[in-house]
Amino acid sequence: MIRGLLDADEIRYFVLNDYFGSMRVGPQIDLVNKKTIMVAPEDHDRTKEIISNFLESSIDDEGVEMQYTAGQKLRMIIEALLFTWFIPGRKRGIIKS
Repeated sequence: MIRGLLDADEIRYFVLNDYFGSMRVGPQIDLVNKKTIMVAPEDHDRTKEIISNFLESSIDDEGVEMQYTAGQKLRMIIEALLFTWFIPGRKRGIIKS
């Protein structure tokens, strides 16, 4: 999401640990695993403002509760019942000797 914001404002950036940082293997060391977005010093203030505006707007949206229609609830129940039949694994009632 932040990349999209920076791209839209034409701010050049570099993401440290872009690909390997998300693998999360071995010990969890922030320096190795955490992704860090780096921008040029002249873009720092503008980038900070863009990100803080985004974070403020996303905090406002957290108070909104999801409302599902009756049709959506029914679909979720049907999917849960239907797709549990197709989950591979141990089957009940099968006796091996």
